[in-house]
Amino acid sequence: MSSRLKLLAGALVLVTLVAVAYYRAGVLNLPSVPGEITATDAGLNGLDGLKSFDESIASDHLASEKNKLVDETQAAIAEIRRGDEESGIHHLQSLVQQEPANLVLGNLLRMETFLLSRHWLAANASQGEIALNLPEYLDNQPTRFYRELLKQRQDREIKLQLALSLVDHMLLFPALEIKAPASVEAVEILSGILKQPDVHARYYVPALYARGLNYLYRPFNLVWPERIAAAPDAASNDISLAVAVGQKIGAGSNTLKAELSLSLGDAYAKEGKLNAAHSWWQLANNLAHDDKIRSRVFTRLQWKDEDVASNLEATLQQQMDDIDHPLSDIRFMWQ
Repeated sequence: MSSRLKLLAGALVLVTLVAVAYYRAGVLNLPSVPGEITATDAGLNGLDGLKSFDESIASDHLASEKNKLVDETQAAIAEIRRGDEESGIHHLQSLVQQEPANLVLGNLLRMETFLLSRHWLAANASQGEIALNLPEYLDNQPTRFYRELLKQRQDREIKLQLALSLVDHMLLFPALEIKAPASVEAVEILSGILKQPDVHARYYVPALYARGLNYLYRPFNLVWPERIAAAPDAASNDISLAVAVGQKIGAGSNTLKAELSLSLGDAYAKEGKLNAAHSWWQLANNLAHDDKIRSRVFTRLQWKDEDVASNLEATLQQQMDDIDHPLSDIRFMWQ
């Protein structure tokens, strides 16, 4: 091993030990979380059940126990796969109406609609701008569906999916005149979830993380058209609270914890707090069992301090552009 590699390995070990010690001792300035906050308050309850449901949907094997919801969901997906797209999307919408708090179903509806919209746009792009008009069952969907559903009931999960559907729209149509208002509305919806009269509402991790990412992925040097401008540290405030809640509850897979830690490192890096960024990136590496996450961490740890801002902005833009893996897909929460 060369001297340079030995030095790098030694530095990584040292940073690892420091990061873990900091995390355990609370030196990384995580916000305090009231002791009475529950996994249900945090939206981190039943993650194993969501994972099992998601795996059952994707499985080609019969479930050990008859499950009508799994059967219906598989039937809806089958309709889409055999080309009966409109019927399949409406079928998924009806299932979400029946089970609005089921994050797997809500995410599945959004991702299937996203995939169909993307394929439709790609197939018709050569026909000119007029071909960018989507068919009715995909046009502004599932945003329209969730807006109508909110007229019937006010579940936080419906509001979350509505906000994420606006992010879907941003990813499909990245022009600034579309992206900026969609981003602002998504933040307003997520803020509404977190500002409910119930004081525990502000600890709902999916909304905290989604809003934090929204702040993080905004262009570095543009002012968003908000009624009240976001604070410079808005991203790290939201994501650090999400991390603190997860730590307090003790829920979530290592993949979820690694994603949260990596994003918090990015937020600190964007704010110019490089020591904190490096600590959280290294912690993400320690938590990850996924080589893809570790690769993303290693790339960041190689950046020179003077290049962090420009490299991070380019990296975040690449992730926004990677519509094969949409940022709005929240399956990592239970995988």
